[in-house]
Amino acid sequence: MELPLTTRRLALRWPIESDLQALVELWTDPRVARFMDDFGPRDEQAVREWLDLHSSPTTRDGTHLQLIPTRRTDATPVGWLGLGVSDDPTADWSFGYAIHPAHRSNGYATEALAAALTHLDVTVWGECHLTNDASAHVMQSAGMQELPPTTSRRFLHTPTT
Repeated sequence: MELPLTTRRLALRWPIESDLQALVELWTDPRVARFMDDFGPRDEQAVREWLDLHSSPTTRDGTHLQLIPTRRTDATPVGWLGLGVSDDPTADWSFGYAIHPAHRSNGYATEALAAALTHLDVTVWGECHLTNDASAHVMQSAGMQELPPTTSRRFLHTPTT
């Protein structure tokens, strides 16, 4: 996938140094932690280490994408979308996302996910807590099909050929 990837309102790009403060606010928000379980950094030092790793061109090996959706009007980071090779046999890749508290309920997660899925030629799955209706709505709105639930709600994207 060639970056930046643009949509009507967003540009999806690799993380950069100036994203630090927005990412700290995002990853340390208790509403993000509530549904992310043990995934993602939880304090400023961990966010710093994550950013140092993922803003380096040497980590771009085609097995994952760490995307920062930004508003096209002013380049403000609105969240994070991470996609990469999956260990789960459900699909080739899996993903996770989080939207900055100040930018929720604007459809940015759906817009970013739908754009990324359109440009990937692999199957992609995602999951959310059984009670996380907002994330389920994002995945359904991005065109993913819901699978039978297990201990979580799971969704699958199969590329069109």
